[in-house]
Amino acid sequence: MKGTTYKAAKPMVFTASLLLLLGGCTQDAKLAPGESPAVAAVTKELGGSRFLKAHSQRNAQGYTIESGKLTDSLKGTVVGALVMVTDKDGAITAFIDRDGQRGILRLDAKGKKMFSPDAELAFPDHDSIETTEAATVGDTHNTSNVVTSNAVTYIDALVGFTAKALAAREVDPIAFALGQMEWVNLSLRNSRVNNIELRLAGVRVTDQDIPVTGGGLSTWQTQLRAQRANYLSDINVGFSVGGDASGWAYRPGYSSVNSILGTSPFKHELGHNVGGAHCYPNAGDNYRHGFNAGGGFTTNLCGNGRPYYSTPDVTVDGKVIGNAEKADMARLWREQAGRLSRYSPAFEGKRMIYTSYQQDASLSFQFNSQRSMGGVVALSSEVGPTSLTYGGPGGTTLKVKLQGGDGNERLVNFRAVLQIEGCPESTTMNSYVVCHPDFLGAEKRLTLSYHAEDNPELPQGWYSGAVQLKALATDDPDWSLPILVSLAVKR
Repeated sequence: MKGTTYKAAKPMVFTASLLLLLGGCTQDAKLAPGESPAVAAVTKELGGSRFLKAHSQRNAQGYTIESGKLTDSLKGTVVGALVMVTDKDGAITAFIDRDGQRGILRLDAKGKKMFSPDAELAFPDHDSIETTEAATVGDTHNTSNVVTSNAVTYIDALVGFTAKALAAREVDPIAFALGQMEWVNLSLRNSRVNNIELRLAGVRVTDQDIPVTGGGLSTWQTQLRAQRANYLSDINVGFSVGGDASGWAYRPGYSSVNSILGTSPFKHELGHNVGGAHCYPNAGDNYRHGFNAGGGFTTNLCGNGRPYYSTPDVTVDGKVIGNAEKADMARLWREQAGRLSRYSPAFEGKRMIYTSYQQDASLSFQFNSQRSMGGVVALSSEVGPTSLTYGGPGGTTLKVKLQGGDGNERLVNFRAVLQIEGCPESTTMNSYVVCHPDFLGAEKRLTLSYHAEDNPELPQGWYSGAVQLKALATDDPDWSLPILVSLAVKR
């Protein structure tokens, strides 16, 4: 790991010269028939690389996440990877991780492009702090930890950003966080670990300056761990700027602090949370290491050149990318996923995440029956209406306690409406009215927004928190759908 750095540069407006940096003429880029608009837009900028999409998913909030390998268009060898997150308005955040160029390409809904190269980041020999977690790393006798079935084990991540970090990278925090989750998931799938997956539990933003240091790691863990009961999250992830490394993590553990200026830190530091170390024999004579396969092909933890975790079961471009005795992080992931997924009980419902970087946030859902009528209510009358009503056009005010940078909670007002697909007007969120019986089974969409004029006495700064709502149906009193809302707004 020592000596791995990326070239420093400031964010710049995307120009034609960057096409050369990305590896060649745009006509060399290949696009599969019927490909998505996001892939079409970004592939034009990849030059001599070909994108082999391996995964595509659209979540309930309208974000589309796509990922896959980048290969040399002539040789066919793997040269990197691409992760793209497209929001509901069509804005794209593309993470490019390839030889010679790593960074974020952003295309707004109008097609304006900006490329932000990764900064120079140091991966020192020691960027983890040893801990004594209850579950012994690599203890296969602890069968409650080991993932053996085909059922997916989900690990829910609460992601925090400092305001300085967001200003430095100029990204949508939700898109950035979703992209970082996908970097890990792509690395796992590439290494044939198909039954472990990271999910985004929520986003928090703080005005506090928390650097990328061992002390910053401790601060992030203290702050985010205190929110577990509110977000039902398992692992803590902080994104900051400044400090003395690209990232820090507890090994083994559940918290990391990562530089937002890099593409690789999080998938590297999370490997430490799992219990892994850098290149053999950094952690001693065992298999808990990344791997250098030679020829520039290095896995997460040992070089970070390609989005893979070490495993002797995968061969790429004729190279085995692990060793059963010295570098098998895929095995370690399977052994530790149970621990990482059990810091909070699983949330059986839908999550909704909103920050001030979006005009509003929407969540789509349907009732248990195609003929049901219903709406969304609060769990407390202090937050909003707790029962359904035959409403009509209009909106609902939600009053939510959010935590400011000083640690104190303040009431913040939000607007919420319910839209039924096919109906021309939105209603209050707890209204079960529909515009026509034909739309009883249509998809419902809850939309939430923050407006400064609704909060005139709120002091300047960022406020974060979570609140639970639930969808109810008029004809089925035994059915409900929990909705956990993560909020981070700036006054």
